[in-house]
Amino acid sequence: MTPVREFVYFLILLLIFSFILLLWKEEVPAPVSVAEFNEPVVDTLVQAEPAADSLQTMQTPEDEPATEPKVERELFQPSPFVFAESDSVHLQFLTDRLQNANASKLPVRIVYFGDSQIENDRITSVLRKQLQAQYAGRGPGFVPLDEYYNTHHRLLIEPSGNWEIKTFQDKDFVNESLLFKNALLTAANPEGWFRIRRIKRLGPKPDYELMKLYYTARDSCRLTVRQGKDVIYTGFLLPHERVSTLDFQFNRTPDDIRFDFTVRDTLNIAGLSLESGGGVLVDNVALRGLSYPTFDASNQEMIHQMLNQVNVGLFVLHFGVNLVPYISNNYRHFERNFQRQISYLKSIRPEVPILIIGVSDMAKKLDGTYASYPNIPQIKAIQYELAMKNHTAFWDLQNFMGGEGAMVQWVNRSPALGRTDYVHFSAEGAAVVGKELARLLLEELKTDRNLVTR
Repeated sequence: MTPVREFVYFLILLLIFSFILLLWKEEVPAPVSVAEFNEPVVDTLVQAEPAADSLQTMQTPEDEPATEPKVERELFQPSPFVFAESDSVHLQFLTDRLQNANASKLPVRIVYFGDSQIENDRITSVLRKQLQAQYAGRGPGFVPLDEYYNTHHRLLIEPSGNWEIKTFQDKDFVNESLLFKNALLTAANPEGWFRIRRIKRLGPKPDYELMKLYYTARDSCRLTVRQGKDVIYTGFLLPHERVSTLDFQFNRTPDDIRFDFTVRDTLNIAGLSLESGGGVLVDNVALRGLSYPTFDASNQEMIHQMLNQVNVGLFVLHFGVNLVPYISNNYRHFERNFQRQISYLKSIRPEVPILIIGVSDMAKKLDGTYASYPNIPQIKAIQYELAMKNHTAFWDLQNFMGGEGAMVQWVNRSPALGRTDYVHFSAEGAAVVGKELARLLLEELKTDRNLVTR
């Protein structure tokens, strides 16, 4: 081969490899930095004086459907809210609150207590999205200080290992949190931190603008706040025996912010609220394994103090799946205990309406085939009777699903609306439930606007 031909040959090879390299660079995404820091996002910080007076689990990306499932409404049965015949007010209190939501500095909250059916912000995320589209507001609302990964809001919370996480399951601790999860630092373990980050790969949009930290402290605590490597606040939390808040107002949703604490005595963080000033919030309080929230076994005064600092427009009680596997001739124990929890809420917030959601359909395998549990109508009847007795709203979720045998149909659909345990909804199924619940609420609120306020 002549020198000229060799030169042309290598020139052609060089051009080919250059073209391949160019294509490869275009296909590989640019690396995403963990956080981007421009200017500090903390605008103001206020330590508020006390008012006068979950169980979240780690969420995987698969828990959120890529798109809302398209399901024919003919598959479901109409199931409106039911009210007692003597209840002419319905949800008027919530209606009045929402009509004035933007004029209030405090967002209107729907505090949604439930069992594992609502873990990982399932059902509540769709309900929140629909209501915030109608009445404004941003943020997930209350979250516990623990490992928390929420793809719906594109954020995660990471605590250090120094925190003692106490729940209703700890026999040596009386719950002091509305969220039933407490994060403690003590003199024996005095240093701890937590970090809130945005999940950049999910393309987060503007979200919460205010973080409220609810706490009690037996002595003063040193606090340092960092945005990335930049220290943006250093100060002290003053001792408070009553539930107090530390409020951080942001000029935009922070990408990465960290809070470091050094305590002399016990600091208990009863929860965080990630929110906006005004609009509506839907708080997800998931209590795995329970058939009702255990207010009577908690420090009721602390829960009362926490509720004194928020603007609640509706309580939701969504339980039942943990009771169904226990077949019994009667459920008087459940009825008495559920009544006590309703009575507690009505004693501290008599004006706030309550919505009881009837147990969803569940199935078990019998003689090789799956069929609904036979005791579901019995449990659902107790929930309905308690709702009518206490003048709360009731929603028959099993009936909406299609009645007896519905969960088998939900599991066998494509995409599946139920999981193969025949108990829990899939992400798509939870979205269907959340969307229908939002539709019913908005329909009722529209009707309430035509009622005479009493």
